[in-house]
Amino acid sequence: MLARFMFAVVDFAARKGLADASFATSPDPSPKQRARRTGVRGETYAYWYLRRHGYVLVARNYTSPDTKGELDMVGYDGPVLAFVEVKTRAMSGHHPRKR
Repeated sequence: MLARFMFAVVDFAARKGLADASFATSPDPSPKQRARRTGVRGETYAYWYLRRHGYVLVARNYTSPDTKGELDMVGYDGPVLAFVEVKTRAMSGHHPRKR
């Protein structure tokens, strides 16, 4: 019950754009800010999706001091350690028609 409530709250926040101070201050966000917002939204959805499917996540946005880049999520799927990379694509309002 609590998990469903938390998912509903996160889902609502993600649909609102997870606005923080940098997003809220600019009326027309730059393409970089929009891309970041889309990425954060996708990672949030992926986090809760994996949690609902039994993953035990131990790290988000993990960076190692000696390497370039980051791992979006690290977690266990039963006895298996999983490294998760999330790719989020923004959909335009125009969908091609199927014939």
